[in-house]
Amino acid sequence: MSARRLYVDALRPLGCDVVEAADGREALVEALVRRPSVIVIESRLPLVNGPALCEILRRDSQTSTVPIVAIAPDAGAPDAERVTRAGATTVLIKPVGADALALEVRRLCESRIEAPPFVPPPAEPIDPLPPPRHKRVANSKAHVRCTTTRPPEAPPALRCPTCDGPLLYERSHLGGVNDRQPEQWDDYLCPDCGAFEYRHRTHRLRELVQR
Repeated sequence: MSARRLYVDALRPLGCDVVEAADGREALVEALVRRPSVIVIESRLPLVNGPALCEILRRDSQTSTVPIVAIAPDAGAPDAERVTRAGATTVLIKPVGADALALEVRRLCESRIEAPPFVPPPAEPIDPLPPPRHKRVANSKAHVRCTTTRPPEAPPALRCPTCDGPLLYERSHLGGVNDRQPEQWDDYLCPDCGAFEYRHRTHRLRELVQR
């Protein structure tokens, strides 16, 4: 005779309405539909194993406080610890006699013991992410290049090399390879002769195409 049949025969004299299930999935359906007074499971079940079944039952509001008696194969095996962490009220270690199981079920029914609220086991610690590495920006890319009317070096007062009239300052252009090798050239305008450009690095006045 199978152990399950022995357990059923031992529980029925207690006045229990015993409902059997062939596997973990069937046991889950029966438990959610019937909401029994006590649930007895094996830690090793096909389709849905004991720890997974316990955790699902504990998370459902209909069965979250129903006492669960789990039968584990060996005290030294991880089954007992896993099913306990998953929410089993009592864990019995094989070999479990039918009378011992009936005694535990009677105790739970008579004392109306309800399982405490289920607290999921803490998640495994996650190693913190390393601090982000700041990408180094090349000096040449960080160098500012722009057009401005307020350049670092003040534009000099110049005269037109053609008519000797005063040149009118318009704007400056900042460029160069990087901060160590900057360049600045200034645009000037002669009302009569046209546009000129003054490069600070060459200190040379050079006529440009008239704008």
